[in-house]
Amino acid sequence: MAQIPGPLNKQQTVKCPSCGVENILGSDRCEQCLHTLMQTGLPQLKKGDKIQNAIMTDPVSGLLTGKDLLVCSPDDTIQKVVRIFRKEGKNCILVYDHKKLVGILSNRDLLLRIAGKYKDLSKAKVKDIMTRNPEYVTEDAPIAYVVNRMAMGGCRHVPVLAGDGTPYSIVIIKDVFNYLSKRSQSSS
Repeated sequence: MAQIPGPLNKQQTVKCPSCGVENILGSDRCEQCLHTLMQTGLPQLKKGDKIQNAIMTDPVSGLLTGKDLLVCSPDDTIQKVVRIFRKEGKNCILVYDHKKLVGILSNRDLLLRIAGKYKDLSKAKVKDIMTRNPEYVTEDAPIAYVVNRMAMGGCRHVPVLAGDGTPYSIVIIKDVFNYLSKRSQSSS
C-alpha cells in the first residue's frame, strides 16, 4: 500500500510573489494565478548610476516644455497643417475632437500616406491620414515608460496628457536625451 504524503513543510514550498499561495518548490508557475515562479535574481538598479536611476524613476513631467504642442481638428486640411509645420518648424500635431485626443499626425504620416496619393492637399483632411488612437502617457509616468511606448509602438512622438485628457506636451526621443544629458552634467 502506498503512503499518502503528509502536509508539505516550508522547505518544500515556495510562496507565489503575486498571490501568496504556497506552491511545490521547483514548480514553473503558481497553481492558483499562473504567475511564473521561475524568476529569480531580477536585475536591480545599479547604485550610483544616476542616468539609469533617472530613466527608471524620474517622471516624464521633467521632460515637458509645451513648446512642441500643436493641436488641430480632424476636419482641418492637410494643406493647412503643412503650412503650419513649415512656418513653425514643427513635425507633429495632436488631433483633438471635442476635447478628446483622437489622433496624431506627423511628417512621417504625410510622407507615407499623402505623397503621390492626393493632388490637391486642400481637399485632403487630417482624419483621412492621421494615426488614430495614438499611444500616450501621463505626466507621472517614468521616463522608461515613454521610451518603451516609443520602442514598442514604433512611434517617434508620444503625447503627454493630464488625467482629464488635456494635452501637456509631445515627447520625442531627443527630449529624453537632452534631459539625461543635463542630469549627467549637473551630477559631474
